[in-house]
Amino acid sequence: MNATIINPINLFLLILGTYLGIKLSIFLLNKSTTKNNENKYLGWLIFIQSLAIIIGCLYRFDLLGYFSHLIGIQSLYHFLIGPLAYFYVRACTQKGFQFRPILWLHFLPFVVDVLYNIPFFLLSGTQKLAFYEQFVIDGILYSPAIWNAIKTIHALFYFGFCIQLIQQYRKYLPNAVSSIDKAFHRWLLLFIFLIAMPILVNIFFITTEYSRAYTILTFLIGLIAFFVAIDTAILVKPELFQTFPHQILLATSSEDKKQKYESSKLVDLQKDKYIEKLAGYMVVNQPHLEPELTLAQLSEQIKIPTHYLSQVINEKLNCNFLDFVNGYRVEAVKQKLKDSKYSHYTIISIAYDAGFNAKSTFYAAFKKQTGMTPNQYRKQAKMIAA
Repeated sequence: MNATIINPINLFLLILGTYLGIKLSIFLLNKSTTKNNENKYLGWLIFIQSLAIIIGCLYRFDLLGYFSHLIGIQSLYHFLIGPLAYFYVRACTQKGFQFRPILWLHFLPFVVDVLYNIPFFLLSGTQKLAFYEQFVIDGILYSPAIWNAIKTIHALFYFGFCIQLIQQYRKYLPNAVSSIDKAFHRWLLLFIFLIAMPILVNIFFITTEYSRAYTILTFLIGLIAFFVAIDTAILVKPELFQTFPHQILLATSSEDKKQKYESSKLVDLQKDKYIEKLAGYMVVNQPHLEPELTLAQLSEQIKIPTHYLSQVINEKLNCNFLDFVNGYRVEAVKQKLKDSKYSHYTIISIAYDAGFNAKSTFYAAFKKQTGMTPNQYRKQAKMIAA
């Protein structure tokens, strides 16, 4: 084995990273196991990130000489990682997102980078291997520091766009659904944080008097932490790699845009009629008892257009759809906590009967509406009844 990479931690990380990179790429790009577009973007993202580790592993085991034509391609991933991460987040959060020809423009910087590196790619295998060995020994990069700085800034801009998309999704949910699984948008935030780590390490190459061993080790740890997080998530919560629930519906048609515009013209008299109709329906039919109730479902049941229903809840009741529905659920819980017939019921079982499907969500909603915990409320109710 090549003795240049003598750090046993680096060796272990190279082997682990190669294994995880190949395993996850095959799994996510395999149509028989994952069929949605977002996994394809994630699969390609992992594959191109794996190249740096795979080439390092080949070098460590004296095999890189047989694949010297691959040297240099691992340095191209910086201009790919941002767009692929952006497409992944869009596909996760936006319903009906499809890759269109115009989106190829996002890869224009990558094309420029390929053209810029053509002289290096035309070198002989021996010359490329010498460059790579110089990098391993001294940390000297193939391209100038300014070019690497541009790559880093490019990726960070895309990560910023991703965070904006995640925040839009996060703000959209309370106005669309009555039950939110926070694991989905939290996963996306963790995804951006972990994928940014190895990119941020590049700043050490550009701005500091770095230690080569420390920088490479940090890069490997950051990249493998990303792989391990994905591998763990697949095992622990595979739903994250299926279609995200309650994605944002893109208003692409002229009719959708027209309805959104007309919603601002809803007069107060009509809003009051909608509120009255809504209140009566909630009391009589109790749709809040359905844990997965959505704005679209309630709109269809009550025969009020979705955009009008959302508008009147926000403007006339000063709350979002989630708080509106949870308000009825909390009220149902309060009634049972005061009723001696339910004294032998656990609080959480009462909450589930009222439409809540998560303990943390119930306690947060109850405290928000009453200013006290369910236990405190039940004790207070017993004291009043005594």
